[in-house]
Amino acid sequence: MRKLFLTVAWLFTAAVVLQLYFAAVGVFSNPEDELFAWHGMNGRFALPILALLLIVTAALARAGKRTIWLSVLPLVLILFQTALFILTGVIFGLGPDDHASPPLAATLFISLHAVNGAAILLMGVLMIVRARRLVREGPPAKPVEASTAPEADETPAAVPGA
Repeated sequence: MRKLFLTVAWLFTAAVVLQLYFAAVGVFSNPEDELFAWHGMNGRFALPILALLLIVTAALARAGKRTIWLSVLPLVLILFQTALFILTGVIFGLGPDDHASPPLAATLFISLHAVNGAAILLMGVLMIVRARRLVREGPPAKPVEASTAPEADETPAAVPGA
């Protein structure tokens, strides 16, 4: 399961890089070609599915609580990508036909879409790092329980110069 987690982390990160490429293709192509649709399709289907698989494989690999909870963050950030468009429409009163000449404030706000995309990419890289560590070193160590911890009333060793 650990190697599967690593594989899914790589696939997710590759899909995010591909998402950035699709955005560039859409921006730099002729609008009549409708190539920007690739960006939308990948962002609506492939990325959420891979983000869900990232959560499931992290849990099945017993990656540790912190890594499992961190694996939820890419999905939250992906959902936030869509929320940014909804919030922009609500805050600035824009409809689907207003994208040709939005106010500057709306443009600055919706441009957070790219910054959030960078955060998703960084989360993918973090998942690769954590999954590689898990494959190499095994599951994280369990915290020391109170019964095996040194007693508080034991006298500490003498500290020189104290």
